Amino acid sequence: MSPSFNSARLDVGNDGVATFTLARPEALNALSPGLKADFESMVNFVDGNEDIRALVLTGEGRAFCAGGDVKGMTDRLANGPGPSRQGILEVHGWLQRLHNLDCAVIAAVDGLAFGGGFSLALVADFVFATPKARFCSVFSRIGLMPDMALAYTLPRVVGPAMAKDLMFTGRSITAAEAKELGIVHSIVDGDDGVLAAAQTYAARIAQGPKTAVAMTKRLVNKTFQSNYGDIADAEADGQTLLFTDPFAKEAIRRFVEKEPALYNWDQMDRKDGETS
Repeated sequence: MSPSFNSARLDVGNDGVATFTLARPEALNALSPGLKADFESMVNFVDGNEDIRALVLTGEGRAFCAGGDVKGMTDRLANGPGPSRQGILEVHGWLQRLHNLDCAVIAAVDGLAFGGGFSLALVADFVFATPKARFCSVFSRIGLMPDMALAYTLPRVVGPAMAKDLMFTGRSITAAEAKELGIVHSIVDGDDGVLAAAQTYAARIAQGPKTAVAMTKRLVNKTFQSNYGDIADAEADGQTLLFTDPFAKEAIRRFVEKEPALYNWDQMDRKDGETS
């Protein structure tokens, strides 16, 4: 049974796609203590859940997430550095797990992804955005440095110089610029909407081998802090294990027997009866 939430919703479809919706539209989905607790509960539920094969993150209303809760910031000033540091580390307890979750994670961004919201988008594997989406490392505007792992994720996407530009200036960028920089995977316009597009993409990934996706994701996520030998060892260990996975066994059998593929992304694009 799905856990209960303070300021969010979790919907799990029959296609294996879970959608986690930040539901504080009146506060632009700012990260209140209750919403942070919701993220932790969601990660606990999704991680290792065999019924969930892909996860979509989205926000209700005019923002994906506008960042930190202002009241929470004033409380941190009043409480001093000790509790503030502990609070940041507690967030990383679930944020790092979300970054390495054992399924694909897609962020569907409509409106603002500022501060911690920008950070949340970048711990996803893919970002889908509307033309109205805007991204901003807003921290410097109030004399702070980036948190919620933005200093880890952003340079790996855009390079150190551009990451410093976005962090030092605190300037916001459009969905189009974010796509040029590699932050956004797809810009979605039209009646169907960005959430539907993200869910469709997630559902297609969900048809594939979950274990292989999870192990590939963790391998890629380790790339920038590992040398060649470490990656080669992880590849050898993972591939050996995957050869014993039921999905791989069936997929290989079908290939050898010249039967229809168990999973073929390109075939999903073809209409019934269409051949290559």
